Amino acid sequence: MIFNLPEYRVVSASVTADDGRRIVVESTAVPGCPSCGVVSERVKDRRLQRLRDVPVAGSAVVLWRKRRWFCDEPACLRGSFTEATAEVPRRARSTRRLLRALVDAVVRSGRAAAEAAAAHGVSWWLAQSALDAAAATLPDVDSLAPKRLGIDEHRYRSVRFFRADENSPGSGSSRG
Repeated sequence: MIFNLPEYRVVSASVTADDGRRIVVESTAVPGCPSCGVVSERVKDRRLQRLRDVPVAGSAVVLWRKRRWFCDEPACLRGSFTEATAEVPRRARSTRRLLRALVDAVVRSGRAAAEAAAAHGVSWWLAQSALDAAAATLPDVDSLAPKRLGIDEHRYRSVRFFRADENSPGSGSSRG
């Protein structure tokens, strides 16, 4: 299996009892303190963090062996920090490529957010928050020049159905 997540390498991959996959990854990025920017060399702690990622050929459990680093700058107020990457920023539980895939599934395919979320094995809330974040990056609509105009279809009155009597004309019953 090719994991192909930038700034990460696969540490181990195994098949679980229910024919799923368990992939353990770790970051290859150089850790720098978010406060002072000093590159750290001493690991304080390690823990496994579960990540939601794009499902490929079935479901997979992705575990990130996330490290907590010491800040070696004496003047820095922060004593330690956890690593973060562009693909998985601080406090994130999902990869950015999963969020991009959710937005693409809704915008380009015309699928509902709930349908795209179910297809990717995540909640509707995650799909909707990815759409909200993508909508916030759109340009101002007042500055755009339209290329085509469409006609909206509206129903001005509610449809009313009447039950036809058996003896009335046009009821569909014919005797002959």
